[in-house]
Amino acid sequence: MRISKRFEFGLIAAIYLASYYKVRAVSKKEIAENENIPYKYLEIVMKLLKNSGIIESKAGAGGGYMLKINPSAITALELFNILEGNISFENSNQKTTYVYSKLKSAIVNTLKSINLDKLKRMTVSDEYYI
Repeated sequence: MRISKRFEFGLIAAIYLASYYKVRAVSKKEIAENENIPYKYLEIVMKLLKNSGIIESKAGAGGGYMLKINPSAITALELFNILEGNISFENSNQKTTYVYSKLKSAIVNTLKSINLDKLKRMTVSDEYYI
């Protein structure tokens, strides 16, 4: 299993948007500059998040992106599935199936237990969040 920058950047962008939930729309440029995410990469991530229904865009002056869903209802697992696809391991040997099954279960449960609101609060208190 490999986790790409797409998930890392998407998670960071979603945490940034969570900070402005119900406050204002945020531009891609603002996110890219404040979070040091390459703009072209951020465009891909934002498109995936928008197509999934997690975020919405607002056109015009003061436009940008906003979370459509309360940050406490968006889990790291949901973002992972949107940005990376389902968690899977390449396992061709039946003897190791149990190990990979337990590993997948632990990863899923961990990602499910983390939501954007929690990550946002950790960021505000200067704790490490990723």
